[in-house]
Amino acid sequence: MQACPAVNELERRLFEVQCPFNIQLEIEKSEQGYDLFVVDHGTRLDDDLIGQYVMLMRPDLWRDKDTPVLQISTPYIFVCDDDCYMSQLPPFMDTKHHKWPGVITSGRFPIENWPRVLNWAFEWTDITKTLTLKRGDPLFYVYFETNNPSLPVRLVMAKNTEELKEFRKGINGIPKFISNTFKAMEIAKSRRPKKLLTPMEK
Repeated sequence: MQACPAVNELERRLFEVQCPFNIQLEIEKSEQGYDLFVVDHGTRLDDDLIGQYVMLMRPDLWRDKDTPVLQISTPYIFVCDDDCYMSQLPPFMDTKHHKWPGVITSGRFPIENWPRVLNWAFEWTDITKTLTLKRGDPLFYVYFETNNPSLPVRLVMAKNTEELKEFRKGINGIPKFISNTFKAMEIAKSRRPKKLLTPMEK
């Protein structure tokens, strides 16, 4: 705990999510656009999984036409049965992330109605440098906001129940087809079962 209560108030709702694998990437600009390369000696991930989880976003989705955006799908899903907004943030208290050749795209959404797999989006501002991510290092932070700020936030491992699987089927892929995902979240709220979170037994 810190001496400053303001710091404690922030950090008690802030959780670190670690990188699940070792991967090293480089990017080059070409006549066709940008080409992404995997550095073998710094990567411990099968080739078929790299193609499945790592991709360059379409240029029309970039914030800046000269700043390519890399996206990595992570194996993390957060769900809550109470009203709860989650923000995905850079791991700003860790020194390693300051050496990355770009910045993380942050975001905020209600996890009670939108339990989707979290993506790690990275705006590659310096393409002359290699991006190195190591298993166990901080990849991003998640910060939770609830209706009652005085209540503590507790993370638990949850079961991937049939109800959760079925609910998630209805929201997967929606951002690819509509521009305003928050309208879809209201629809998801109307079809949401009362209970989606089932903690695993200890």
